[in-house]
Amino acid sequence: MQIRPATISDAESIARIHVASWQAAYRGQMPDSVLDNLNVEKRAAFWRSHLTEHPTATFVAELNQEIVGFCDLIPSRDKDANPQTTAEIAAIYIHPGHWHQGAGRALCLRALETARSEHFTDVTLWTLASNSAARSFYETIGFRLDGATKSEPIDHHELPHVRFWISL
Repeated sequence: MQIRPATISDAESIARIHVASWQAAYRGQMPDSVLDNLNVEKRAAFWRSHLTEHPTATFVAELNQEIVGFCDLIPSRDKDANPQTTAEIAAIYIHPGHWHQGAGRALCLRALETARSEHFTDVTLWTLASNSAARSFYETIGFRLDGATKSEPIDHHELPHVRFWISL
């Protein structure tokens, strides 16, 4: 498996993974209407724009020359964090057909290595409070709940999130 910086030409593959992983991982945790209406073309447009504006923030995992996952590392967006010292894994998704094969771990470790090299002192990430699989995964990497919570509205439903943190 190879981990490399994403390029604009990866936007459609990233979008397909983004949609497929949301639909598989979040079914039963968020409204079906949200998951059923996800659109690869709209996600691809977002990722083309994001990769243009932030060309070094996103990594992809390739297996046999196929992109199977991605991770987006940015300065923290949280009001209680210093974006100069705290990075945030804003997204990490693996295509469901490649879950439990090491891509998530490899991407997460690359993100932590990159954060260290960019002189961040810690990294946070948010996940749905109900997402026990993701929570367990982050804990195996060394992330710990830091007590912060938030709720995000999606399609007239409030989705509780918890924040994980790791010191570098």
